Amino acid sequence: MRDDRPARNTADGSPQVRVRRRRIGGSGRGIGTFAVLGAPPFLLYVFAVLVPLALCVFYSLEDYNLLSSSGRFIGLENYRELFSDSTFWHAYGFTLTITAFLIVVSNAGGVALAVVLNRPSRAFHALRTVTFIPVILSGVVIAFLWSSILTDAGILNSLLHSLHLTSLQHSWLGTTRGAQLSVLIVSVWPMIGFATTIYMAALQGIPLELLEAAEVDGAGSIRRFRHVVWPLLRPALAVNSTIMLINGAKSYETSLILTGGGPNGATETGALQVLRIGFNENRSGYAAAIAMVILATIALLSVSGIALTRKADR
Repeated sequence: MRDDRPARNTADGSPQVRVRRRRIGGSGRGIGTFAVLGAPPFLLYVFAVLVPLALCVFYSLEDYNLLSSSGRFIGLENYRELFSDSTFWHAYGFTLTITAFLIVVSNAGGVALAVVLNRPSRAFHALRTVTFIPVILSGVVIAFLWSSILTDAGILNSLLHSLHLTSLQHSWLGTTRGAQLSVLIVSVWPMIGFATTIYMAALQGIPLELLEAAEVDGAGSIRRFRHVVWPLLRPALAVNSTIMLINGAKSYETSLILTGGGPNGATETGALQVLRIGFNENRSGYAAAIAMVILATIALLSVSGIALTRKADR
């Protein structure tokens, strides 16, 4: 578009340069840019997330069979059976236990390790790498490593025997409490390293001037952490808590490899129950209903956590 208005002079008498602006929308470049850059990820999101979610909702309302790829519409019957199923509530409760354990222990351990490792030294750089190594390992590999440690003839009991501490030997995976504790510990072990990395990044983003000013005012290390450092770590807390919530709700490989969901279903999680019922028992509709309840729980807890974090920041 051409601008025929006369140019004005500046204060020193020189002519003012007028910048010509072009409207992108009028040339259709906005639509073309979206078609090239925005459409592929949008379509990927639709086919990878929205379509499977819609199918899961549809199957949860049917008595669906994977082998015959057919089913009959039964409405909310799967949900009625689900809410009266004691095995589901046990798995659901253990899933919530894993989730709460991940959130609390991972954040506490992550903050503590981040504060300790936040030092400009090569030794501490090496320790940061060691702390992060469990994060890059797959859950299956981690579960197999710990299974060699926690079995009755594993490394832990052998070590206790060699130290003449036979009274501490235990069937870590053969009893209800031992199996549940083992699953909790193995699940939280790599997540502590992940939380440490997030908190380390947040600590290094805190201006040194704030800490120095608090120190000049006479604040000790504890007061500096409480009144200066911790408020600035709340965004990292929200990120870590959300990720731990999702990981805890979809946890299944640790229980599957360590205990197979036993003994007597003591370590079965909601996600593991979805796999067992959907594939072993071939009740895909009922498994889809369980998945929808777990998804609703994740969404509810995530929204509540974000709301609480925003309220605390005000």
